[in-house]
Amino acid sequence: MVGAMYGEGTRAGGQRTDMITVQDILEIPGLNLKLCAGKKAVGNPVRWVHIAEMSDPTRWLKGGELLLTTGLALVDREAEQLAMLQRLIDANLSGLGFGVGFGFKTVPDVMIALAERHDFPLFEVPYNIPFIAITEAVASKIVNEQYSLLQRSLAVHEKLTKIVLEEKGLQFIISTLSALVGCSAVLYDFHGVVLCEAAHRRRIPAELMADLWKQISDKRASRHDFAVEVPHGAGGSVQVYPVVASHRIGAFLAVIKDGGEFSDYDRIILHHVVTVTALELVKKKAVAETEKRLAGDFFDELIASDLYEEEIARRLAFFGLEPGAEQLIMLVDIDGFKAFVDGVREREETVVQDVKERLHWAVDEFLAQRDLLFISASHSDSVVVLVQLGQRSAQEVLALAAELQGTIGGLIPEVTVSIGMGRPHNLLVDLRQSYYEALYAIQIRKLKGGTSVIASFDDLGSYGLLLGLQDTVSLEVFYDSVLGKLREYDEQNSSDLVKSLSCFLEANGHWGEAAERLYVHRHTLRYRMKRVEEITGRDLGSSQDRMEFWLALKARDLIAQSGKRPRAVRQA
Repeated sequence: MVGAMYGEGTRAGGQRTDMITVQDILEIPGLNLKLCAGKKAVGNPVRWVHIAEMSDPTRWLKGGELLLTTGLALVDREAEQLAMLQRLIDANLSGLGFGVGFGFKTVPDVMIALAERHDFPLFEVPYNIPFIAITEAVASKIVNEQYSLLQRSLAVHEKLTKIVLEEKGLQFIISTLSALVGCSAVLYDFHGVVLCEAAHRRRIPAELMADLWKQISDKRASRHDFAVEVPHGAGGSVQVYPVVASHRIGAFLAVIKDGGEFSDYDRIILHHVVTVTALELVKKKAVAETEKRLAGDFFDELIASDLYEEEIARRLAFFGLEPGAEQLIMLVDIDGFKAFVDGVREREETVVQDVKERLHWAVDEFLAQRDLLFISASHSDSVVVLVQLGQRSAQEVLALAAELQGTIGGLIPEVTVSIGMGRPHNLLVDLRQSYYEALYAIQIRKLKGGTSVIASFDDLGSYGLLLGLQDTVSLEVFYDSVLGKLREYDEQNSSDLVKSLSCFLEANGHWGEAAERLYVHRHTLRYRMKRVEEITGRDLGSSQDRMEFWLALKARDLIAQSGKRPRAVRQA
């Protein structure tokens, strides 16, 4: 006869696993089961209960079962008694219940001795207790255990749902996990930044968190297997769960339990925590995307000069900044992409967009960790940041820019960036001016042959006079008013009067030096400058006209740096 039953209780050593154990069965009231051997292993979990009357039932067993038998096939056959018991031990059964009063008055001593040597639970079932009474009792206990587990699981679900509805945040969720499971936990974002942590008996050391993240980051490419080795100093079990939000991994939850393995109940709690953490991340992402969109709109309107002083102040207050404090604009601009990840052209757009998102995240994370108040937005190939100085000076923020550049280089090796910074201004409407100061400071440094530059208003020099124009169209109007006729003459006659004028001014009016740069005779240069005066109607002997020529040439450089060719702009 063969029967079966399964359940949940404790492992050897007393660690709770929420599985029925041999000890649980021995303690069932009214059965009067007597343990004969294997006291040290009564914590073995019982996966299944079998009833068998044959010398070798192992062909139907998978391990973890409790076998019940009367031993009728083994009467007066001591060698076979030992052979059968050894087969059960080798098959990794949880234990053996031996029914007496049929073929045996008591459990054979040789079997007791063998079971004791192997720490194998062997107990005596009295004659008046039918095996079905044991299976029914076990079934009842399993149902009760499962019902209790379900109740506790629902209670955990309700508790965590309440935390989300009350908007207590990620830290409260992770702290609740720590208290329920008795573990330490740390939540990393996808890039390894610690979002929050909670300690059970002791705080997780920084070295341990770094070790855990290194193992996790090495496995991110697989997206499936996040099993990690227990780092030195963890002193227990470690589980890592990827938190999937909006169809992508948004975070990793690492959980460390000091005392033994995680039980099934622990894993149910962890499953609920991962779910509500994902919901919290989705909510945070939605809020962050809304804030980024509003910040982007704010910068677009600020740069376009569509906002009044009062409206700028209102917007800054909405973003949590103090309108009366000193503010300036910092611009983090992508110089270029070093290489694409896999060189596949059709994926370049996706890769570029991903890099831009990571750049924005890296800038925000860097500034947030340094307790700066700011708002930021992606703008073409740049990240525009409005920084509230607070207790820091503009020079101190400029010094942070170099550190930021190095941080970006380490996190996003695919790109190189330049960082420009404008000045703080008395009026909020002049923050637009600060943006152009940052933009042109980068461009001027690049005109001088710089790459991956850190630039500020001090780098503008005479170009600073042009920033009152603040946009390419205005620069074109200024350039055209001074040099437009000269440029048209060059185009029509294939001459180099604009270039000759530029070399003459660059040489500070020294005829010989300018002629050498142009590889012409000085008399040729004099003739060219005379033609410049005739065409433009200006006098190179006039300091004012020379200054306007100089500024117009600088405007031409700025227009060229913006990617446009100077064009004629005529006023009606």
